[in-house]
Amino acid sequence: MEARTELVVAVDATGRSRVVHASCEVPLLFRVAGGDGPVLELTWVNGAAGPLGGDVLRLDLRIEPGAAVRVRSTGAALVQPGPHGAPSHSGVRIELGEGSRLDWWPEPTVSVRASCHRTSTLVRAHPTAEARLVEHVVLGRHDEPCGALALHQRVEVGDRVVLDHELQLGAGARAGPGAHGSGRAVVSAVMLGERWRPDPVVEVSATSAAATFALADRAWLLSATAPDLRALSHLVRPS
Repeated sequence: MEARTELVVAVDATGRSRVVHASCEVPLLFRVAGGDGPVLELTWVNGAAGPLGGDVLRLDLRIEPGAAVRVRSTGAALVQPGPHGAPSHSGVRIELGEGSRLDWWPEPTVSVRASCHRTSTLVRAHPTAEARLVEHVVLGRHDEPCGALALHQRVEVGDRVVLDHELQLGAGARAGPGAHGSGRAVVSAVMLGERWRPDPVVEVSATSAAATFALADRAWLLSATAPDLRALSHLVRPS
């Protein structure tokens, strides 16, 4: 399956954020969950199972100057193998205009046994924009090994690249020392602007690790792993 969704949010004459353009294809469906206040709330509704092996899904979100958006989802994304062993790919491109704001917090991505998936997130932000983009990953369903999962994040603030990295997760050698270890839950969160400046964190134990990294231009990265997401819930909380 190939699908592409495009969303544009702008401020209307009353000063409220509104969707001014929407072109949604299954399974990348979005619904307005609330918009009476200053922040437009969007819910990501998975319109089909997956992603499945072979799927190519693309989401383009543009937030115009001054607009504010909160994105949540109705359920976890279950990454599953396809019938022919092909990998799947999800691409997210976000553009943040001057003075715009985004709080991106979908439900976790679950990597199922034998799946192979890559998620690419590209954020292009005006230097005055503020954003929090939180990605939760669960490696395998209950009592099963996970598939192969790669998370690529690139963040550009103005004309400067402040982050460009890829985190590769999976069973075998990647689950050993020097990689992500035995942790089955991973959080990778990018924060832009003072609104979401994180507290300095360095936590290391036999089963978990977490740290925040200061990037350039009022940007930070939080990276953490633990046996389950509950062990990481204190690091970043929904607003």
